[in-house]
Amino acid sequence: MKAPIVEIFSSFQGEGLWIGKRQIFVRFAGCNLNCNYCDTKDSQNVNNGILKSVEEVVKKIKELKTPDLHSISFTGGEPLLYFDFINEIISQIDFKIMIETNGTLPDFLSKINNLNCVSLDLKLPEHFNMDWNEEIFNNEVLSIKSLIANKKLLL
Repeated sequence: MKAPIVEIFSSFQGEGLWIGKRQIFVRFAGCNLNCNYCDTKDSQNVNNGILKSVEEVVKKIKELKTPDLHSISFTGGEPLLYFDFINEIISQIDFKIMIETNGTLPDFLSKINNLNCVSLDLKLPEHFNMDWNEEIFNNEVLSIKSLIANKKLLL
């Protein structure tokens, strides 16, 4: 199994409940939305990623691990497009797991195993160039309700 990866790096979380915590970020390529304010435009297009196997990603995570590592953050693009790939990684590591998502794929979000924290970015009509629809908001609400019901942290 392979997925398009833009980058894997170690840094500090810059926002939310885990701000200042050392994380390894796994950034996927490909997104199901086209927000006009995206801060990682290169990760929107699936073709900007390099196909990597689960084993390659796990190896890189282990290489980047430091004593102060707090968690792994799966980000993008939209990481939930690769929920099965993420679950394979999670099954091979023992770290806290964070997903940074647009929240529009509630069925995929509910399939992530051993999830500790979610950073869900609500999308408003003004974030799009006329291609926003109510389904985006409704799916975000479904994701939030699922996270609350399953007692997951929500940023």
